[in-house]
Amino acid sequence: MVKIDRFLPALTALALMLSLGGCGEPPQEATRKETPPTSVLLGEATVRRVEVTLEQVGTLTAGQEVTLRSEAEGQVLEIAFQEGRPVRRGQLLVRLDGAKIRAGIAGYEAQIVEFNARLENLLRTLERNRPLLQKGLISRLQFDNLETEIAEVRARIEQARANLVREQVRLADTEIRAPFDGTAGVRTLSPGDYLKIGDPVVQVVDLDPLEISFRVAERFKPKFSLGQRVDLQVSPYPQQTFSAEVSFIAPGVDEATRTFQVKARVENADHRLSPGLFARAVVVTDIFPEAVTVPWESVIQTEQETYIYIVEGDIARKVPVRLGQVTPQWAQLLDSDLAPGTPVILEGKFASRDGAKVAPKALGPAAEGRK
Repeated sequence: MVKIDRFLPALTALALMLSLGGCGEPPQEATRKETPPTSVLLGEATVRRVEVTLEQVGTLTAGQEVTLRSEAEGQVLEIAFQEGRPVRRGQLLVRLDGAKIRAGIAGYEAQIVEFNARLENLLRTLERNRPLLQKGLISRLQFDNLETEIAEVRARIEQARANLVREQVRLADTEIRAPFDGTAGVRTLSPGDYLKIGDPVVQVVDLDPLEISFRVAERFKPKFSLGQRVDLQVSPYPQQTFSAEVSFIAPGVDEATRTFQVKARVENADHRLSPGLFARAVVVTDIFPEAVTVPWESVIQTEQETYIYIVEGDIARKVPVRLGQVTPQWAQLLDSDLAPGTPVILEGKFASRDGAKVAPKALGPAAEGRK
């Protein structure tokens, strides 16, 4: 039989080791490490003047533009304009041969002189015969015939005068003049060409001012007024903005498109702009003198919501927002009571959580420029 006394020291040592090993293990809860704060880069909310704009496109057109056509028939005698050069209202542009018309005018003038002389002679005869009629020395029929002849001569005079006026108008039509101040178009005629009534002669375009027409959704009707400023941009001058004014607002709304027409007039004294140019029109529809804005980089948009993260101490707070005007640098917050200078998370926003700790990084030059 083995004696237990021999194993007692060994058993005691083993029990002591097990006891010491159990005391050295900390509880599982104590071994959990705290989640480190999220490293973030901050910007801040600011207050600025915000102008809400509406952008539309259209084509520049001349305020006045006409293709002059011949109102007379004849050979071109003179071309008195230079294509592409200014013309003044009433200036002679083209003259047609009016020799035949002038001959007709001279004939009618001679007829009028002849008829007037005959009329005067008949009137004198009538006055001489009046007392003879009273004395019965001539018949009533003779006297009435004399009065009838006088009436016929007077009618011929009136007809000759009407013919004369008609020919004078025809003669005036042989001189084609500018109807308004403008610029002459391309020249397509030469002296000796024969024009018929209705043939095109030359185009005259008024380049100052020009107009742009565009259509606007009906909900913006209260935002437009006559004289309102419109900024225009055209591709030939990408760095320049041209100032125009609203000159026409359609009184009604198109039922098919739910839009209304707007026209704006732009001064063009230097003729830098040309009809036919495609233009972008920008109109200010609302002004917020002290709008709260945040860097656009801080905004998070999902299908369900739009929000930002602000920082209170070292804690991130999720703030739902409603956006107004948006630019590549900043976004306007509508109905927001966010105070100017409130820190907002730029970088690290997707890793942040509402109520979680954050560790702001120092702002670099690039981040400073985003304010």
